[in-house]
Amino acid sequence: MNYSQSRPGEHPMQGAFSTREGIQADARAISVLLQSAFVEFEPLYTPEAFAATVLSEAGVLTRMDEGPVWVAENQSELIGTVAAIRMPDFIMVRGMAVAPSARGLGVGRELLRLTEIFARTQGYERLCLYTTGFLQGAIKLYQTAGFRFTGETSNPHGTELLRMVKDF
Repeated sequence: MNYSQSRPGEHPMQGAFSTREGIQADARAISVLLQSAFVEFEPLYTPEAFAATVLSEAGVLTRMDEGPVWVAENQSELIGTVAAIRMPDFIMVRGMAVAPSARGLGVGRELLRLTEIFARTQGYERLCLYTTGFLQGAIKLYQTAGFRFTGETSNPHGTELLRMVKDF
């Protein structure tokens, strides 16, 4: 199934982008995108948590084995990514990142929409994700998209994660 969207007619600097399912050949570019999206926050993570967030190329390939990964492109440059992992009762949203230069263009909103479409087509009624309290821009996006905090926290790598869910 093709979940891509194209916004033709816009000047590239005004936010024209398309989305598609990522392929193995995208793994290196996704790793670079994760690095560029999170490097400004690196001091707020433990080294282990940052490494778990900013996957290597091999880590991205492993993530692709766990479920679909989508990318957003502005011409030939990757500007966003997100992954979905099937869990027993929900789809886990993982590896959400938008390039700093593309923030505010609707890339994150579109990637979340694709993830929700995927979940619905797979028969799921809930999305789940974990974020950190210091990613305020991401939290605002998630809340606008219908996610809510559950009050549950996790600390697998020394940086507190907050659980958010969206039921539909």
